[in-house]
Amino acid sequence: MLACSLACSLACWGCGAAPGPGVELLHRADDAAARLEDLLLTPYRARHPGLQVVQHNVALSQAEYRRLLLTATADDALPDVFQLDDVDVPALVDRGEALDLAPYLSRVGVDLARYNPEVLAVFRRGAALYALPRGYTPVMVAYNRDLLDRAAVAYPPDDWTWDDFLRMAQQLTRDRDGDGRVDQWGVAFDRRPAFWLSWIWAGGGDVLCADGRRASGCLDAPATIAALRWYRDLVTRWGVAPPPHDQGTAGVEIARLFAAGRVAFMTVGHDAVRELRAAVAAGRLRVGFAPIPHRAGVPPATVLWAWGYAVPARALRRRAAVELAADLTDSLPDAARGDAGLELPAVTTAAQDVASADTLGWEAAFLRAAAHGRPAWAARVAQWREVEAELAALMDRVTVGGADPPRAARAAARELDRLLGTTR
Repeated sequence: MLACSLACSLACWGCGAAPGPGVELLHRADDAAARLEDLLLTPYRARHPGLQVVQHNVALSQAEYRRLLLTATADDALPDVFQLDDVDVPALVDRGEALDLAPYLSRVGVDLARYNPEVLAVFRRGAALYALPRGYTPVMVAYNRDLLDRAAVAYPPDDWTWDDFLRMAQQLTRDRDGDGRVDQWGVAFDRRPAFWLSWIWAGGGDVLCADGRRASGCLDAPATIAALRWYRDLVTRWGVAPPPHDQGTAGVEIARLFAAGRVAFMTVGHDAVRELRAAVAAGRLRVGFAPIPHRAGVPPATVLWAWGYAVPARALRRRAAVELAADLTDSLPDAARGDAGLELPAVTTAAQDVASADTLGWEAAFLRAAAHGRPAWAARVAQWREVEAELAALMDRVTVGGADPPRAARAAARELDRLLGTTR
């Protein structure tokens, strides 16, 4: 309902009337994040006293936000500045809906060297740049320090391996009340590709080949099949994870189990930080973060998810819009969001400052993990939503359905080749 209401509002704004005396900003945020963003608009408003800045914030999932963006695009109603998530870059850039910001950057004083280069690359296409990076996250492992302390398990180091992880998870899987059933597990099993893909990379596998146009030869490669089997076995063989939750509710259920002290490890992004900070501040939890463990002999790896601010290709207030996007992705706003726990700042110095000021050590852990990260396939593959759905089905088949991993991977690879246009 909220998405529909806002889409109607945006459509009315862009319905052919002359532009009003202001600029409009659209981004994904809950009320607390929107209040912070409103404060971050203060310097821009002070420099433009006659220019009204209208902020639209929506507390939507990424998929819901994507639908909102595409609706606004179809109605020629994109606001002057809008949040562009990595997964939406191919769709909007391929359709010519996002403005190439490169020709305008020198006019508004933007030095691209301020941004993390891996994150900046998400929004580049050759010499063109379609958004200014705002924030990002590597995929990480959060762990419950209290559970590890009670089991006399050392906190994981940065360079831990799958063998280390499995040994710890087995030590942390227990029957606490003595009724003969496990009621504390080592790890929460996450069926969502956005979270398990990092484990495949850390095992030396991948779901697509280097050009992003085919899966055969990669998804069904021995390293990928071995990684799928190992990840599945956390539930089916070693029993260190509870039965997997439905993908639609997995995030909520896993967070609930972690908060209740029922699982010791869970796979997360930076969006988990705010709630975990609150739990730590209230004395309910003690939490640490570690990189995704890797298979011995395979370099560490993780997925980087990123987002930034873009301007519509048909924007009428280009100078004002580009300047606003530049303002909101500078070091001070980035540091403020980082301090609030919203995201890892895309401005390198801001991220370093946030990490230095964080007494919990969490932000430094995220930064160290990000050094081994690379952008998600979603930033390059226009059909990622369809690819992701097939990958989710693959994980369900091998975990819940008991399918043979090599056979299931080969079938999924053929289907992905078809989706990506490699075969007909």
